[in-house]
Amino acid sequence: MQKSCRICQSQYEIPPEDLDFYDRVSPTYRGQKYMIPPPDLCRDCRLKHLFVWRNERGLHSRKCDLTGEPIISWISPDKPQPVYKKEAWWSDKWEARDYGRDIDFSRPFFPQLKELIDEVPWLDLLVDKTFNSDYANFCNNIKDCYLVYATNNSQDCYYISYMWGCNDCVDCVQGFDSELCYECNDISKCYSCQYCRNCVNCQDCKFCENCQGCTDCFGCVNLVGKKYHYMNQPLSKEDYEKKVNEIKLDSYEQVQQGKEFFAAHRLKHPMRASRVTQSENCSGDFLKNSKNTHDAFDTSGAEDCKRMWLGSGPLKDCQDVIGVEQTELGYASVVVGVPSVKTAFCMYVWNGVNDVYYSVLSPGSKNCFGCAGLHKGRYSILNKKYSKEEYDVMAAKLIEHMKETGEWGQFLPPELSPFAYNETLANEFFPLSREQAQQEGYKWSNYEAPNPQIGEFKSATDLPDSIKDVPDNAINWIIKCTVTGKPFKITAQELKYYREHGLPLPRKHPDQRHKERMAFRNPPKLYDRTCAKTGAPIKTAYSPDRPEIVWSEEAYLKEFY
Repeated sequence: MQKSCRICQSQYEIPPEDLDFYDRVSPTYRGQKYMIPPPDLCRDCRLKHLFVWRNERGLHSRKCDLTGEPIISWISPDKPQPVYKKEAWWSDKWEARDYGRDIDFSRPFFPQLKELIDEVPWLDLLVDKTFNSDYANFCNNIKDCYLVYATNNSQDCYYISYMWGCNDCVDCVQGFDSELCYECNDISKCYSCQYCRNCVNCQDCKFCENCQGCTDCFGCVNLVGKKYHYMNQPLSKEDYEKKVNEIKLDSYEQVQQGKEFFAAHRLKHPMRASRVTQSENCSGDFLKNSKNTHDAFDTSGAEDCKRMWLGSGPLKDCQDVIGVEQTELGYASVVVGVPSVKTAFCMYVWNGVNDVYYSVLSPGSKNCFGCAGLHKGRYSILNKKYSKEEYDVMAAKLIEHMKETGEWGQFLPPELSPFAYNETLANEFFPLSREQAQQEGYKWSNYEAPNPQIGEFKSATDLPDSIKDVPDNAINWIIKCTVTGKPFKITAQELKYYREHGLPLPRKHPDQRHKERMAFRNPPKLYDRTCAKTGAPIKTAYSPDRPEIVWSEEAYLKEFY
């Protein structure tokens, strides 16, 4: 089935197996199945509609609207939504059903749902079991962390995202079971590595990419099980240490030169088309332990799934989802699972949910439609409780109404999200100008948090080049980012880390550093290219206009493993 996207007018295909999936995820009321129609958005526009619900990094100071206490929240103070600190939100001091209302069949449904979303209290942050880690979001079981996001089971980390089981890591993106790593992307079981990308089981490596089982390597690409290699060439232990020590990585200027040199050096070596491991009949990037799963990224343990990002298994029969875990029959949703069965058009619905549609921030709910802020809801629509029989009647009637208004089967409109486009991952993966975003129907935020006023303002260009020359009072400096001009500070724990590991002070705001790290990663999208080794057609996350030499997985593994 060929369709045209209602936003960008691009052409896309709905294959027969997707129609079968929509049938399986569709609800049944009064013995009648209400088929979810195929989406009228192309693949990229679907992702934008999902990502606009995921604000990971925007943290704001405000007050709890229930207790009046100061809190850190992912919802800025200029938004209409009331926000409760997590202890108050989970307490019995308020009742989400008090916001329940009847369906108004004289109006479209989405405006009614928006009114509910804007009135019901929101959680301040999506965190659980965090200790001395106030500045974090989408995190679980972390300790002594600062400005970390989407991270679990980690300790003593700063400025990281998508890390699991990591300790003493700083300025990293996507890592597993690693320790003492700095400015690394996509690492697993690494120790004391710096400026590395896509490395596994490596130790004391610097400026390395696509290396596995390596120790004491510098500036190396595509090595397996090597030691004391410099720019892919073997050296004696003494010559290697002399060579590396000459570079003086405590110097900011020396590190910048190293980054520039490695950026050119890596382009001389082939890149693997996609990182799909221990999987059968799969496509995507950083996908592992999966089967019959396609167009999936940063995901493990998926079967019979399509178009997903950041998923953790077991995942079964899901499509168009992001940030999901232990989910079956999930569709057009963000952060659902642990576990969930049969959820569609839902945002932040987790903890044993099933048969939930068009609902937001409703953990533990079952048989709910169009609810918000409802914990353990049952047979509810717009937060109003019904008997099972009444619920079936009203849900069926509502779907018929949504068919008439053209809303049934639509992804949740971006205007329902409490976040603006430029606050979310949507702008990170699909950058738009204010004008472009508003033209496509997205909100844009002009809110700016007050700048810190206590401390000594310092231009980043005036910082000491070497960490050895940084004084103790550097924690009082307010540093102006060399790229954005945004002010930032160095914490006492940070300064201690930089000194212990001989690392220069950063010159850029944490958000800018994150942006540049993410630029090293491929976007969650596959492109058609030709293998530079064999000439065979390949699917890869390296777009055709990128300069990397890209080999098919078969050619790459044959050459390097």
